[in-house]
Amino acid sequence: MDQTTFSDVLQKSFVAMSMGSTDQITTINILLNLSMSFLVAMFIFYIYKKTYQGVLYQRSFNISLVLASTVTSMIIMTISGNLILSLGMVGALSIVRFRTPVKDSIDLIFLFWAIAAGIANGVGYYNISVLSSVMIAIFMFILTQRKDSIGDIFILVIQLKDPSLEKEVLEEIQAHTKKLAIKSKNINDIATEITMEIKVAGDNTEFLNRLHQSDKISQATIVTYEQDLAAV
Repeated sequence: MDQTTFSDVLQKSFVAMSMGSTDQITTINILLNLSMSFLVAMFIFYIYKKTYQGVLYQRSFNISLVLASTVTSMIIMTISGNLILSLGMVGALSIVRFRTPVKDSIDLIFLFWAIAAGIANGVGYYNISVLSSVMIAIFMFILTQRKDSIGDIFILVIQLKDPSLEKEVLEEIQAHTKKLAIKSKNINDIATEITMEIKVAGDNTEFLNRLHQSDKISQATIVTYEQDLAAV
């Protein structure tokens, strides 16, 4: 009785994969896979738009998520079950260089999500694609809708008319804020400028109007500070 060795199994597997199984993919399968990829990608499109935290929303990037998912499905259907095509596709994609910078790490997660959905739909795992996308969307809404319970964070820049009033002005600001941390201080012959990070309850910045009316500061600038480069 002939014994089957590991090399025989490997050789038979290689021949079977080389022959490929793309003939089993019908036109209906192709249309169904691409349609599911498009629908799931449109769901990702909607979630990205609703949970976007940056300043400048880029519709072109959101559209690229939809196309990335459908193109990935096409690639997966092409190379599924065919070792030669798989190796050729790896070699072809290895020479491609994507030089478009991704400023926000969340954008990278959405891109990876779209590609993963395309892979799942490309091999017909619709349940994985749909259920996973719904769960990820729920997680995204929970994380992005969470608000700071202490108060809103702002960057405050003030110019003192008299440097001797610095302590008095800081004490008055401290009385109306949850937290005050001086970030920088600029002193010149004209004025003293102080930059600080503050936390206030809600959007209550009325105390700055009183400070200006008391003639203690010549100028005050306050901006929202998200502690995130994507919001700058």
